[in-house]
Amino acid sequence: MDLQALKKVSELDVFSLMVFKFIYETGYANFAAKELAVSAPKISRCLTSLRIIFNDELFFRRQQGLKPTPLADRLYHPVCQLCDMFSQMERSVEENINQCKRSVLHVAVSPNIITSVAIALSECPQDTVGKVRLHSWQADTEELIYNGELDFGIGYDTQDSHGLDVYPIASPSNVSVVGNAKHPFWDNADNIKIEDIVQHSLVYLRCRGFNNRIDPLELYCQNNGLLLEDIEYVGKLEDWYWHILTMNSLSLAICHEGSFAEQLPQLRVKRLPKVELERLHSVMPMPNYCLIERAEHYRRYSADLRGMIINIVNSVLK
Repeated sequence: MDLQALKKVSELDVFSLMVFKFIYETGYANFAAKELAVSAPKISRCLTSLRIIFNDELFFRRQQGLKPTPLADRLYHPVCQLCDMFSQMERSVEENINQCKRSVLHVAVSPNIITSVAIALSECPQDTVGKVRLHSWQADTEELIYNGELDFGIGYDTQDSHGLDVYPIASPSNVSVVGNAKHPFWDNADNIKIEDIVQHSLVYLRCRGFNNRIDPLELYCQNNGLLLEDIEYVGKLEDWYWHILTMNSLSLAICHEGSFAEQLPQLRVKRLPKVELERLHSVMPMPNYCLIERAEHYRRYSADLRGMIINIVNSVLK
């Protein structure tokens, strides 16, 4: 290699290469500033530095934006290869740091089964599962999984997975009615019907990817001309409990989760008859719960642990 050319290459820095790549691909310096989260003057300084190093204008200003010179065209693919190489190095270092520092598995779970999953995990031997910190599913959960801030999530197949892998687990097979133990609804609860439920105040736990637009019970009433005077939603599990206890409202819950609600002496839980559940399913089927995770080579957990989590969720949904 020519010594002068070697000197030019040695003067390059990764950030300047990224600037070159973004300008080449977009034709605009302000796009590079936005993507790299820096000021426009810094982009201008990097471009000036690159022009001096290569002794070439690199980009000409035209009405349609910045157009590459012949040298810039030849440099583009080698620059892309260098940027990709540095990105891989950065990911490798980050993965190594995370593996050294993190001994806790971080898992996002849909709030309507999070209690059941937590209890099922607590009953597993800790030397096989280890420590697991559960996070209630939020609007930015998919992004956190994608960025590696959460290990994986237990959500729905209807969610925007942002390029993540989605592995179907199961759908819940039963639903229960939950309410204050002193609620008058229980006086005639031998044969529960949807028409009986909607005569009372209702609350539902809003879960992203399932009923964040409309709840199945609400949709059923709309489609079948049933008057539904009082229905509210809450976003947190604790708010759901408090609403049932203090607002004298009824709610529907996945059976396994409802059985834990029944541990509170103030609450009563009764399974919804199959025929009524099928009526709800006719307007909005229960979504399939899935394991939502990054590509296999990014995962920080073993295939055995993954299988155990899938089995636990399966047991919760039976």
